Amino acid sequence: MTRALLRKSLAATYASVASIQASLTDPDLPDDLASWLSRLALLNGVPFNYLVPDERMLPQESIRFFYLDQNWVTTLCDGAFSIGRNLTADTSNAMLNLDAAVLPQSLQKTNEFTTKVRSKKLGTDPPPAPTIITGFLLRSSLVLDYPSLGVNAYPKGGTPDDQDPDMLDILRLEQLGPKSDTMICLISGNAWRIDIHEAPQALHYGIDCFNDNCQVKTVPVLAVKNLHTFTITTTTNPNGTKVQSVNMSDTSTPTDISNTFRSPATRVLNMKALAGTISNANNGATIDAAIMGFEMTEGIGMVSFINQ
Repeated sequence: MTRALLRKSLAATYASVASIQASLTDPDLPDDLASWLSRLALLNGVPFNYLVPDERMLPQESIRFFYLDQNWVTTLCDGAFSIGRNLTADTSNAMLNLDAAVLPQSLQKTNEFTTKVRSKKLGTDPPPAPTIITGFLLRSSLVLDYPSLGVNAYPKGGTPDDQDPDMLDILRLEQLGPKSDTMICLISGNAWRIDIHEAPQALHYGIDCFNDNCQVKTVPVLAVKNLHTFTITTTTNPNGTKVQSVNMSDTSTPTDISNTFRSPATRVLNMKALAGTISNANNGATIDAAIMGFEMTEGIGMVSFINQ
């Protein structure tokens, strides 16, 4: 083939998007590029002032919900592809046609890879590719004071208060810098309710009130613990062994535990005295380590936000 014929053949191939797509035998985007673009699509590396142009839009101790505009993400990825592109006003330019031919498939694979960024870190299977991405920015001292905050996201009609809860998949959840008080979260789906909670490992022994307007039956006290009552049932197996089971009540009663401290100044509890108080609240029942665990374990703190 002469140079003139080759030039003519290439010109015909790159003359339109359709002719380029017909000539491509393997238009699939390489995995490493799809992975890099997926991080970009999740706003990794995007300057923060592009997300929040004015600090007043995200004041301290605030949360802001948003939808991730896929047209904006498409333009962002297109800009990444534009490195080395020749600037021209000619809409039939071969480079523009080439970009238009490969961009749709590239964006589709990039979207599929957005679910693999977080799942790879967690060692879990990636969820389905998102059709809509929502999220929030949280600016609070809690981000610094309580590392590893967790997030549960739910759509409208699929919250834990509804008949069929449906937890949405988290695509990105991270603090924006080691000393930042701001956290970003991107969610696959239309998030309506957001539950932000302490890390699961934050389970601990604790009391419910200490030196902070504590009251028991309107009487001011130093410290209060909401105690559950329990019943111990003993059954005998066919082989003669006895088995005890403990049934805790669903409700709790505020109880004054002011006299169970070794030193109120240092907030050190006398566990024997505390066990006696728990026993007295249960008609003198014997208190063992298991019952103390049931009574004293405090769950993690959680707060819910509704995206109206």
